[in-house]
Amino acid sequence: MDLTGNELPAKKNQYLKFIYLQEGPVKTTVISRNFGIAPSTVTRALKELTKTGFISYSRYQGADLTSEGRLYARFLVRRHRILSLMFTRSGLSNEDACIQAELIESLVSRTVTDTICASLGHPTMSTCGRIEHDSHYCCPKDKGEELL
Repeated sequence: MDLTGNELPAKKNQYLKFIYLQEGPVKTTVISRNFGIAPSTVTRALKELTKTGFISYSRYQGADLTSEGRLYARFLVRRHRILSLMFTRSGLSNEDACIQAELIESLVSRTVTDTICASLGHPTMSTCGRIEHDSHYCCPKDKGEELL
């Protein structure tokens, strides 16, 4: 699947990133608490995300990423971390960089993310955590594999 980074609205991307960072099935109540929204709102969004093929959702098991969802969420986290790093290197505090990255990340395509990554020298760490590179897009295959 050739992902652009603009497949979903920003809020649904936030859910996918959160599920990805939890590394396993996540209950609706955990997502609800994290985002400060009603569990029924989360349930409705998860059911919609199930239709995209990015997650599997069961009322009692919670939500987990499919293989496509894991690839997409991995990119979303990578994009956030690269943007955040770009902002910190431009002088913003870690907290402000993260906030600004969240505000604009849904507007930044995979191509632009890859260009920023290359201009930063394919960094492996951001103030938000480890940057996992994508050997199919950003890094040449041999370099991308070394960075994983």
